[in-house]
Amino acid sequence: MSDDSPTATAAADEEDHWPSFDITPKAYEEAVAAIAKSMNLDLIGWEVKHLDPIEGLDGTYVMDVTARFQLAGMDFLILFECKRHKDPVKRSDVQVLHTKLQSTGAQKGVVVAATGFQSGALEFAGAHGIACVRLVDNAWTYMTRHTTATTPPVLTGAYSGYAMTPDGDEDYDFTLLTGSVDNSRAALIIPA
Repeated sequence: MSDDSPTATAAADEEDHWPSFDITPKAYEEAVAAIAKSMNLDLIGWEVKHLDPIEGLDGTYVMDVTARFQLAGMDFLILFECKRHKDPVKRSDVQVLHTKLQSTGAQKGVVVAATGFQSGALEFAGAHGIACVRLVDNAWTYMTRHTTATTPPVLTGAYSGYAMTPDGDEDYDFTLLTGSVDNSRAALIIPA
């Protein structure tokens, strides 16, 4: 059942008690960027950009807002989509952000909405670890934050093992171990 039907939209609109915004889309995006900047969480290199071009596997995306930081020596990227629509955000809008996350390799996606979210959007976001946020009075309220707990799938099938060794040129060589006793012995330094 799709949540994009007029009935679902009307029902979501009737339940919405949040104030609406009378600002331009650009001002809305800038407000989201300002809130994100104020959240400096003692992370290394916390950097927030508005209209930031991000390279993906299938092209360049100009994101409404991005945040970058380092934690434990690792780089993290958060992509924000700002939705200042007159209707609640649809599932398809969250799916588009999910596709951008997959293409760019970003670690987190956040949809910030002025008018709320349809139930299908919240369900999809929860299943895929995308945060849904309502922007209200220069602060935000989380509707979803992370993936709901699920049992990991049981993996079946054939697996291949590889050994990775430095090649002396600041690069690595990969040797297939599966199906090769000689390669496995050489990788483990076991004499024949």
